[in-house]
Amino acid sequence: MSTRSSRDLMPPFAWIDIPAGKVTLEAGGYVPEGGQTFDVAAFCIAKYPMTNSQYAKFIEAGGYTEKQWWTEVGWDEREMYEWMEPRFWQDEHLNVPDHPVVSVSWHEALAFCRWLSAVTGENITLPTEQQWQQAAQGDDKHLYPWGNEWDASRCTHNPVRFSGSYHTTPVTQHEGKGDSPFGVVDMVGNVSEWCLTGSSGKDHLDSRSEMRMLRSATVSDKPENLRATFRISNFPHTRYGDYGFRLARLP
Repeated sequence: MSTRSSRDLMPPFAWIDIPAGKVTLEAGGYVPEGGQTFDVAAFCIAKYPMTNSQYAKFIEAGGYTEKQWWTEVGWDEREMYEWMEPRFWQDEHLNVPDHPVVSVSWHEALAFCRWLSAVTGENITLPTEQQWQQAAQGDDKHLYPWGNEWDASRCTHNPVRFSGSYHTTPVTQHEGKGDSPFGVVDMVGNVSEWCLTGSSGKDHLDSRSEMRMLRSATVSDKPENLRATFRISNFPHTRYGDYGFRLARLP
């Protein structure tokens, strides 16, 4: 189904329909020992992480000067740190049009979603970590989006994250090789992706202290850290050189 977002955003962009299902999250944070299974309602997820060319539209539209797109805490952080673009936006090795946007905080990612929702009239947000894992594993529940066997050629992963050392690749580079069962691309490697979910398991959007979950470890050459179930968290103002995001769309 064609939507305004799929027409207006710079390619490559597409929505993938993810059916309802169940996911089991590994223990840690709000998830007890032994893991926990969650029901996930049907939703849509972006086929690729957001790219630099797509994020540039938010900047060009005055996204960093319009308070209405930001949570109260996010705007405070933006003003305090004087953000006007991603941390490494001027790095020619990272700001490549079809590469994923990186060095964005959770606040910036959510502001982008709010802006795009207003522009398109669609209900666009960050995926919860349950939604993210459902899109990555599907009903097969494989260790990796493509199956149970590690294959380094199916994703981009790096040992270091900082500008000058870390590098990204086009979001389509591993399409057809590292896809999830639903055809979602780049769900392991390239960038770690912010999720809506807080470390308490809730979505307290204006918490000043609650960490946020990320999925898709990138700064590792260890297969166990590149599993579809691997979970990490960080403070929402963090802007590491491998932190990016992808979109979810709700009914």
